[in-house]
Amino acid sequence: MEVSEVYWEIVSHTTNILEICILGCFFYRFVKPFVPERRSTRLVPIVYIIVMLFLYLIPQEIYGSTVYAISAIAVFIFMCFIDKRNIEQKIFIVTTFYLLEWLAWGVVVALWNFSYDITDMIPAVNESYLIQFESYVIRQIFWIVIESLTMETLIRIWHRVYIYKSENMTKKELVLMMVPTFSLISGRLLFRYFNNVYLTDLKKYIWDMHHGYNLVLFLHQAISMAALFTVIIIYRNIKESQRNEIEEKVLARQIEDMKAHISEVERLYRDIRGMKHDMANHVMVLERLYGDNADAGEYVAQLKEQMRDTVLNVKAKSGNPITDVILTEKEKEAQEWGITFDYDFHYPEDEVVNAFDVSIILNNALSNAIEAARECDEPYVKLSSYRKNNAYMIEIRNSMSGTRTMDEGSELPVTTKTDGMHGFGLSNIRKVAQKYYGDIHIEQSGEKFVLTVMLILGELQ
Repeated sequence: MEVSEVYWEIVSHTTNILEICILGCFFYRFVKPFVPERRSTRLVPIVYIIVMLFLYLIPQEIYGSTVYAISAIAVFIFMCFIDKRNIEQKIFIVTTFYLLEWLAWGVVVALWNFSYDITDMIPAVNESYLIQFESYVIRQIFWIVIESLTMETLIRIWHRVYIYKSENMTKKELVLMMVPTFSLISGRLLFRYFNNVYLTDLKKYIWDMHHGYNLVLFLHQAISMAALFTVIIIYRNIKESQRNEIEEKVLARQIEDMKAHISEVERLYRDIRGMKHDMANHVMVLERLYGDNADAGEYVAQLKEQMRDTVLNVKAKSGNPITDVILTEKEKEAQEWGITFDYDFHYPEDEVVNAFDVSIILNNALSNAIEAARECDEPYVKLSSYRKNNAYMIEIRNSMSGTRTMDEGSELPVTTKTDGMHGFGLSNIRKVAQKYYGDIHIEQSGEKFVLTVMLILGELQ
């Protein structure tokens, strides 16, 4: 009998330790999209597992809610240590994982108790101590499997619903998100309190005396789950509204700045062209006056060369003066950074396409490409455009250092810029493309980044 009791203890402890390790892995999967990809980030689940194992193995018994609270605080402190940004979001996600554990635990307990009731009705189980032990082992395996499947499902749903992972969470938004969270935590504490009261006073589990307890627990879990994800959807809608408002402001400002800039540049170009025309006449007069004077001839030749190479000379011939200006300026900017800039761009002829819409695409895409290429040993930017049936395609290829992290919700690279009005370049490109029933496509391969923009010509919203 004593040996059998030791076996029961071994199975119980093994299950608990295995459960802690598995939850540590799920915790890492849960927080990974919210923290920067660093070597120290991989220590997050290890911290969780070490703290949980320490609290489980110490002689002094600590109740479950306290254990989870201590482990959550420890992991939160470590996450803030490796990344001090967006503290409010870290508070929320650590607390949320605690709730997901509670939801998974409630589902498993309800099913586990139901399976216990089923096996307890089998006469052979009650008559054989060995069969009881084997049944217990099977139920413990069942516990681990169901809890893992439930956690996997909840985390997948969570990541699918919570799409703005890279967005900062304000203190007001944190308060909004935590109000239902505290209600759910209170519910968990009440359930545990009643369990402990029954176990302490009556030496029996509450579900053994009240068979409807499992149903109540299951309904509470379902309501809690619905409330949790409803709050996330509300938060997502708030962030989406804020982001759209900022994108529209940035896009409107870019268009106004582009119009003002193009007008000023065109005025300067007209003045310079007039000056160049007058200077050309002066050079012709000087050539005639000095005749065969070698020094004067050399001086005049240098003057003519400088006039041809003036920095205000628009070399691009794309078929539209606005895109000509952008291409010329971006080529000059790339040359200043030592970036090879090649382009084969042609503005779509005889099509109803707003030139400023195309300028938004080129200006944002080429600015991003030049910024990324600046970090490379062999920097380059290549721009091309072509027709494919009724689709007008713009393709920008550039070198880059490393790989850009993609946001799961928008499927766009996560910006590293902290300015609230930055990081919307690709979003605005997509918005312009969608105006023409098109979209954008991004490819990353090694140290190459490819952005393809598709516009459907002939159809406008």
